[in-house]
Amino acid sequence: MKIFTAILSAVVVIAVLVVGHLYWGYKTDPSRFKPDSVAVKAEKAKAEPATGKKRSVNKADQPETSLVAYTKNWPKKARADFENALSKERAYKIAIVGSDAMGANTHGWGPQLKQALQDAYGSYVSVSLFAYHLNSDEFIREGKYKDVAHFKPDLILFEPFILINNGAVAMDNQLDDIKTAAAAWDDAVLMIQPSYPLYKAANYPAQVKELASYAKKEGYTYLDHWKNWPDPDSDAFKSYVTFQNGEQTAPSNKGTKAWYDYLRKFFIAE
Repeated sequence: MKIFTAILSAVVVIAVLVVGHLYWGYKTDPSRFKPDSVAVKAEKAKAEPATGKKRSVNKADQPETSLVAYTKNWPKKARADFENALSKERAYKIAIVGSDAMGANTHGWGPQLKQALQDAYGSYVSVSLFAYHLNSDEFIREGKYKDVAHFKPDLILFEPFILINNGAVAMDNQLDDIKTAAAAWDDAVLMIQPSYPLYKAANYPAQVKELASYAKKEGYTYLDHWKNWPDPDSDAFKSYVTFQNGEQTAPSNKGTKAWYDYLRKFFIAE
């Protein structure tokens, strides 16, 4: 009996020693820590960007590349300024300036173009309409050009009241008025366009031609939307203007569409 008890005690001691050794080996084995360490590093990598590198930007955080493609018809400086505004996340300002023929308070080409620009470029553009029933001398004398300057536009589309001027302001004075306004808008890219054409007009087409020559000479982009209208001397043209008491007073819906379509295709290239 004593021999059996001694053997049993020896077996228990050996078992305790073996289990203790195995437990110690488990506790001190460095490999048991690796999975947790790797998991922690993986989670940390997901939560934090790598130091020294920029965070990857989701497409929703930046403008689509198509926005720049839309500007392919713009003057070179206007395109560069627009890209610069995009990079700084600043709205690019566009001023549409001219006579009330743009229909600023109706469904004219002015409001339509503004809406089209906002639809295409979203919050990356800020568009403002400046419409006046004035001739160019009054526009300057009353300081209306300063209203445009206060907007601080990057780009100005200017219809310099050439139709209202017809018979009221000499052409030399009209060009001087443009120079005065342009000097106040020196930081902006200036583009010039005529007002709407007239049916079988006498002197007006020659004045518009002189305006186009002046714009080219001064280095301004000239938007000749007349190319999008029928021949003003043709009978087909008559439906493009509105007549009141025999006078042509405004573009008709057809004329407004012809004007708007030309400008939309220029400002939002497809």
